[in-house]
Amino acid sequence: MLRIPFFALLFCSVAFSQDYRGRVQGLVSDATNAAVPSATVTLLNTSTRAATTRTTDESGRYLFDFVEPGTYTVSGEAPGFGKFSQENVRVLVRSDITVNMSLKVGDVNQTVTVSDSAVELQFNTTTLARTIDGTMLKELPVLARNPFTLALLDPAVVNRYSDVSKRNPFYQLSTTGVDVGGQTSGRNEVQIDGSPIGVGSRGSYAPPMDAVQEFTVQQNSVDAESGFSAGGVMNVGMKAGTNEYHGSLYYFGRNPALNAVSNVFTRAPNVVRNHVGGGTFGGAIIKNKLFTFVTYEQWKNRQPYTKVMTLPTELERQGDFSRTLNRAGALRPIFDPWTTVTNTTTNTASRTPFAGNLIPASRVDPTSKLFLADIWGPNNPGDDLTGVNNYRTGYAWFLNYWNFSDRTDWNISDKWKVFARYSVIRTRLDNNNYGGTIATTSDNGGLMDALNGAFDSVYTLSARTVFNFRLGVVYSEDEYDSEWAKLGEAGLAKYWPNNPWYKPYIADTPAVYYPNLNIGGATFGKSSWWSYRPRKYSYQGSLGHDRGRHYMKFGMAYRHGYEYSQLPNLGTFPFTAALTANTNLAPNLLNFGSAWATFLLGAIDNSLVTNYVSPRYTEQDQYGVFFQDDFKVNRRITLN
Repeated sequence: MLRIPFFALLFCSVAFSQDYRGRVQGLVSDATNAAVPSATVTLLNTSTRAATTRTTDESGRYLFDFVEPGTYTVSGEAPGFGKFSQENVRVLVRSDITVNMSLKVGDVNQTVTVSDSAVELQFNTTTLARTIDGTMLKELPVLARNPFTLALLDPAVVNRYSDVSKRNPFYQLSTTGVDVGGQTSGRNEVQIDGSPIGVGSRGSYAPPMDAVQEFTVQQNSVDAESGFSAGGVMNVGMKAGTNEYHGSLYYFGRNPALNAVSNVFTRAPNVVRNHVGGGTFGGAIIKNKLFTFVTYEQWKNRQPYTKVMTLPTELERQGDFSRTLNRAGALRPIFDPWTTVTNTTTNTASRTPFAGNLIPASRVDPTSKLFLADIWGPNNPGDDLTGVNNYRTGYAWFLNYWNFSDRTDWNISDKWKVFARYSVIRTRLDNNNYGGTIATTSDNGGLMDALNGAFDSVYTLSARTVFNFRLGVVYSEDEYDSEWAKLGEAGLAKYWPNNPWYKPYIADTPAVYYPNLNIGGATFGKSSWWSYRPRKYSYQGSLGHDRGRHYMKFGMAYRHGYEYSQLPNLGTFPFTAALTANTNLAPNLLNFGSAWATFLLGAIDNSLVTNYVSPRYTEQDQYGVFFQDDFKVNRRITLN
């Protein structure tokens, strides 16, 4: 739990996420620029027809806070004056819109209508922000279709993604892989509709691009309600339903059957497949009252990879190395590692070669013999006389991913508005079993799942006081998981039937995989993997009160997070040609020894390390309270 002395609260903001909504305010005056007090100002959402009214104070000032992003009409009227109407007022995420109105004395039935968009003024905060609106979102080509990568459009944001694939929305580090105003990668605050989605250094859920209304990245956040960030704040505002039914369908596809031949020599089929599709739908369940917006996206991708290995020939599998050659075409002798003799006087060491370059059947290690049964044979003669790279194959990495989100908005009354959102992603990564046995390495096995929920309520206590409460839930899982590669404890017992040495090392692990064998660079099985399952609950309430020249906001928040994580590591069993070379002191590995001979003998050097890594369960509680006063000294100066 984070503990901060009370005096520190005077200088820093703690444990808060900013509200994603905007603010509309301004002055109502007459033709002589005199303030018009007690004028009625109405803010009308042109999509949902939800209207909110305010009364100007003695200075002619009005303010609408917690305004949902969207397009509005702002109108004002007062007894003895004509009406004023400003159309196409675009409220962006975290925007601050000023609409000043000039009412004319005269016919009360006359309305002055302005259709041009209002100018956005940021005079209540020193935050530097960049907002990407819906039009840009629709027209910009975005690699990986991840809205959080739009932060790279800001010159103050530095790319820290290792490659383009790490921007994919299901990678949990994809939402935080940038520096915002300094070296802040993994320490930025990431939000959707003002609700935090980050867990530790990771994000969790990223919505489809077609479901995003706006995106904002803030380089610095000095308002008291800001916090939880060593750098910037990135906020995605998702679309909401309106009175009109609307939606979209899209598909992006790639199939090499429509391309030229990928390899003119082998004419092997290309395994690349990219299928990305989805859609959105929004509308009114109850007109002017209850709205919903649903989005779904699915990926089914296949990417080609190549495996090149040096595998034992049929003779070598039987312990016969009489035809194992070096690059010059000469016999490659193998030596018995247990016959090593060291001469300390001359600082030399020698070994006895196997007669006929044959390993007797009695000397073949029984565990190695069992492992050898799982290892497939070569499919080509190799690149040279040594038979190196005698196995080549192409195989596919699979990516199956879907993303669903639903947001429902309910205008309970003119004073009370709520919305709830449920979002989930499911991702499965794997590669096919190119070797056809349990020994094949599953180098892309994994699942990345996330569930994100949010609830938000805005209640207008009076024309000057607004109460906001929100809560968020994040469930996330990032785990190595390959069903076809799982061996289980019983599977390990097959290789060491009377020696359960491995039991302490696999205790508490969710799964057991084939041991990792490294035989002269040819690898099988899996050595280490990961399991990461964080959870977070966040609660925040704030009260905003307008007192003319003062706009005061008070709030508090609580966040509770916990996570389970583990990094099991059964180690790598190394088999090198050095143990069957002519000496253990600077052996000539170009002409002596064989890694597969070492493997058959079961000879392992002291580089083998096996670890037991206990599961880690951590909890974190964070509390915060803030008070802020925006004091409008005059029309040009506001003090925070």
